[in-house]
Amino acid sequence: HIDSVAVFGPLLHCAGKTTTAVNDYKFWGGADQPWRNGVDDSPVVDPAVIESEKLHKAEAEAEDQETAETAAAHAERLRRCGVRIDFLLAITFALNMWEWKTWQVVQYLVKPVTEGERRCRFIDLPTVRQFAGAATVFMSHCWGGRWGDLVAAACAGSDTRR
Repeated sequence: HIDSVAVFGPLLHCAGKTTTAVNDYKFWGGADQPWRNGVDDSPVVDPAVIESEKLHKAEAEAEDQETAETAAAHAERLRRCGVRIDFLLAITFALNMWEWKTWQVVQYLVKPVTEGERRCRFIDLPTVRQFAGAATVFMSHCWGGRWGDLVAAACAGSDTRR
């Protein structure tokens, strides 16, 4: 059993889909203007923002290199970013995300809460880390699909502790 108030209390402000990240940018490698605004995909043209984002990108890549020096080590690190089904169910109920699109989970939950933690991976948040481990199942999804459908598919015939 997951104590939703204790675990998800710090995330409850995201339930209304009103909180977005302040610095929400994307990098489209190979594009003429690779830095994009996270909400509408328009090109970022402010040189200060671009330089800041280049710095964040370089820091994240360096951190990945330090923690996983080879491609195999990096793949294993990512495999250990799995989350348990009981966590997915509990957070979906706590934030009432059943009808959210998967892109909305990223926009209104993942990005805002990780921004204050050096834009870490969601799985590296202290409240989430305790429910992480090596993935035993891989789920692919459509960004426009319903989050609740993805969670339900993950649960179908499963042990909630995996």
